[in-house]
Amino acid sequence: MQLARIDCPAGKTFGPNAVTVAVAFVASTVSCGTALGQEEKKPLQLDTITVTARKLEEPVQRIPFGISVFDSKSIDQQGIRDARSFARSVPGYNYIDTGVRGSNTPNIRGVGSFFPQSADDGSVPVFIDGVPVPLRAQDREFFDLERIEILRGPQNTLYGRNAQAGAVNITTADPTFEPLFEIGGEIGNFDFGRVTALASGPLSEDLAGRIAVQLDTRDGDIRDLNSGETVRDQDLLNVHGKFVWFPDDATDATLALRYGNYNEEPAGAWFEDPDFPQVFFDSAPSYDLETLGGGLTVRRDFEAMTLTSVTGLQYYTSDFFSDDTDGLVFSARTGASPFLFNNPDADFREIRDENIQLSQEFRLDGELESGLRWLAGVNLFRSDFEIDFTSNSTAFIFGEFDNRHITTSYAGFGEVTVPLTESLRAIAGLRYTHEQKDFDGRFTDRSGGTLGADSSEDADESFDLVTGRAAITYDFLPTLTGFASVSRGAKAGGFQLADFDARNGAATDEFDAAYTWSYEAGLRGTLLDGMLDVSASVFFNDTEGEHVQVTVPVTFESVIENIDTETYGIELATAVRPLEGLTLSGGLALLQTEIVESDDPTVAAGNEIPFAPEVSFDLAAQYERPLDLFSFEGDVFGRAEYQYVGTRTVDPQNRFDLGAFDIVNLRAGWGSERVSIYGFVTNLFDEEYAETAFSFGASLAGERVSVGVPGQPRRFGIGAKIRF
Repeated sequence: MQLARIDCPAGKTFGPNAVTVAVAFVASTVSCGTALGQEEKKPLQLDTITVTARKLEEPVQRIPFGISVFDSKSIDQQGIRDARSFARSVPGYNYIDTGVRGSNTPNIRGVGSFFPQSADDGSVPVFIDGVPVPLRAQDREFFDLERIEILRGPQNTLYGRNAQAGAVNITTADPTFEPLFEIGGEIGNFDFGRVTALASGPLSEDLAGRIAVQLDTRDGDIRDLNSGETVRDQDLLNVHGKFVWFPDDATDATLALRYGNYNEEPAGAWFEDPDFPQVFFDSAPSYDLETLGGGLTVRRDFEAMTLTSVTGLQYYTSDFFSDDTDGLVFSARTGASPFLFNNPDADFREIRDENIQLSQEFRLDGELESGLRWLAGVNLFRSDFEIDFTSNSTAFIFGEFDNRHITTSYAGFGEVTVPLTESLRAIAGLRYTHEQKDFDGRFTDRSGGTLGADSSEDADESFDLVTGRAAITYDFLPTLTGFASVSRGAKAGGFQLADFDARNGAATDEFDAAYTWSYEAGLRGTLLDGMLDVSASVFFNDTEGEHVQVTVPVTFESVIENIDTETYGIELATAVRPLEGLTLSGGLALLQTEIVESDDPTVAAGNEIPFAPEVSFDLAAQYERPLDLFSFEGDVFGRAEYQYVGTRTVDPQNRFDLGAFDIVNLRAGWGSERVSIYGFVTNLFDEEYAETAFSFGASLAGERVSVGVPGQPRRFGIGAKIRF
């Protein structure tokens, strides 16, 4: 069979390799489905999934945009523990690991800030139990969850600030009115250890509570040639508390509290090193993050509507210390010995963050006799962020930045779903947001005037953003729905995180708001008596004023730019059960990206968007069957995953590309109502790859020098849980 090229906008094409993947993927599903349809047997149905992606409970089939959902069982069986764990199983979700937890962010379908420019400059907000999480505290470990929903495409209408590319909606497990106790543990290589415990049960006739604790430790995996030790160690403590109260038949209140403490040694390494990854630090890096927060959700049912109040309070503080002169990197640049840069008292930086965030949302929703569903609300938000950036560099910055960013926002929003016929529905939503940004910056020079001078600045800016969504959904079959949508996403502009220009007496970099028009059409549902689950989308995104950081590798200085981009592509996901207990699933994303216009002379029109691979896909096979052990009735399961991420460019200048990589994960175990035992391997073949990389100039011979953030090596272990 000869493969044709697919013509796309702006002269781009999906080449034969990408099409081959798509054709093979679809053909395998269709052929499997045809074989299933020819057999006369009892249907092997997949579970029906209910979500709250539009802040109303509804079947996932009716959602008018791309969505991926993980319930508590799939979270457990797939070993999902953080954003990295699910990223490669979500078509179009591109996780960007910068090496420092507080700076890790995703883009979706190539839309999103190319490294956040300020304390709240994300494009994919994370909500836990309805409360937004501060951007620099989003990348955290997950546990004791009920569901994760990843929403693709602009979600500003209902999720508000910064949901320009999508949103992640996380729901923690609810308390039970039946007593439940569980303890668990895991051990693995790199001296990995994990202990978990939870207790849930009634505190009175109408009050129940749940407390869960997680404690992790893990040794590093990157060699430090100077100290002889390893870096990238990690220790963490998480504590969750959740309480539900039913004062009467029409009212319920849920209080969710969370505490986290993360200690790790982040590290990037000389990417061109034949023995990558390894480092030569004079002082080991460290990153400490402490989070505290929660939310109170109160619902009151009236005859015609439901009133919901969601109050959130979040606080975090972090401390990042870094050696800015890795001996291997600077040896590659200068040709000098790594030991020449071994000076613990020079060329380091320390960044301390502190942020308190308050949010309040009130909303009403209801349904008329005609079937029309409606939702309306108001939202208030305030964030007070302070950063103390100390740099002790003999060549770049020798001084201290003390900056404060205050964001105040209020919004009104609404959305309606109108049944036009029994099968056809129209959806319309609108949101108005006013956002105020206030900046207060101070720079204190420590170089004696050779690298800068003391300065201060106060600035403010306001933004009025109108976003919304219009969509139609049509039931081709009772179990298969098509949709088409147009949505408008946005995120406010602001001020640079730390005012690096202040040392030269210049005003801080300001950047404008970014806007995205997104067009999407797709199908979602089940076929073959519920045996086959399918989801497919095509999309086009037109973004004006995207936020981008353009770095000059020689001086390590950066400027903030607004650029225009376009992205388009195809996403497919499927799951099928050809045999009782066997589930085959997969996802595919084909993506084309282009920078359309840029005022920066180093960023050419036609360049690709960083960290947005043209092709990515995953395949999985999972088998479950009943198996009784001793006196316990239970099930045995096994799961194999193959995940592929294609090449992607590293910066807006497209200086170089990171190579494609693929990994294999395995997980197997046995579980009953009271006992679970399992084993796991991630990156089975110990594939060496870089998650991200950054240009670091060139050697004296003109050869590229860059720093890469290594992917996770092979990890394996065993675990067990006991419930009583």
